[in-house]
Amino acid sequence: MRFLIAGAGAVGGFVGARLAAAGQDVTVLVRPHRVAELRENGLRVTGPAGTWTARPSVATAGQLTPGYDAIVLATKSESGVLSQVMDDIAPAVTPPAMIVPFLNGIAHLERLTARFSPAVVGGTLRVATELEDDGTIRALGPTFEVEVGELDGPPSARVGELSAAFRTAGAQVAVRDDIVGAMWAKWVFIASIGAVTSLMRATAGEIVAVPGGDRFARSVIAEAAATAAAAGHPAPDDVLRETERALTTPGSPATSSLSRDLSMNRPTEVEAVLADLASRARATGTATPLIDVAVLALRIHNRRLSR
Repeated sequence: MRFLIAGAGAVGGFVGARLAAAGQDVTVLVRPHRVAELRENGLRVTGPAGTWTARPSVATAGQLTPGYDAIVLATKSESGVLSQVMDDIAPAVTPPAMIVPFLNGIAHLERLTARFSPAVVGGTLRVATELEDDGTIRALGPTFEVEVGELDGPPSARVGELSAAFRTAGAQVAVRDDIVGAMWAKWVFIASIGAVTSLMRATAGEIVAVPGGDRFARSVIAEAAATAAAAGHPAPDDVLRETERALTTPGSPATSSLSRDLSMNRPTEVEAVLADLASRARATGTATPLIDVAVLALRIHNRRLSR
């Protein structure tokens, strides 16, 4: 398949590198100031499996033309970023191209389908990566899990081809009949871990090691789960058990992208990960006092950085 990866950071760079290393035809969409760097150095990945470099094609928005089979979005979910990315990829969104958003939260689906339906499919991605100062993508663990599916129908031939391509790249892939439900389940997981670890500025293990830490973590999980259930997408029991294990196991090293951005004094995705969830909770009359506090704290952090 011919892939366009929008976003060459910790997540998109990792996905693009894995697909390119597996022999897929990959182009990375970047801003002009990064073209020379990536053409010279490629995408360098380091982690439990060692260090290696992939060299996909590199393009800027003005160079895009039709001909891609899959356009993977792996950028920040914040409104301004998504608006720019949609404008950038527009010249490439022609049949048979499908848009595969690996973004946090759920609101992006509404905006993408309003502009690009029926090209949009649903997807979730689970990796733990971070971008080092020299541009190296560090994989923090071996996890590489992908879920894909059509938004309003059974699995299709194009989703089957997409899942096969990700399997060649070493991902554990599941094709879902209810991909929107799977996206909500992931949202419960990342919102819970994000709120707990960013609000306490600690790993899950450090939090549950003190009195009240376990109760606090379970209370946040309950708020996120109640919100999903009220919205008509209850999280499966296995997802809730996995979330509880990550946040309540003694010594758990679990952190989140929110807490890692916070510790590095970078802007956080609070609007997509937590604020939108809290807003949907209010619309259904669901109380989320702890998530509300996390939203407030991270908004203050982001405001300080913007000033």
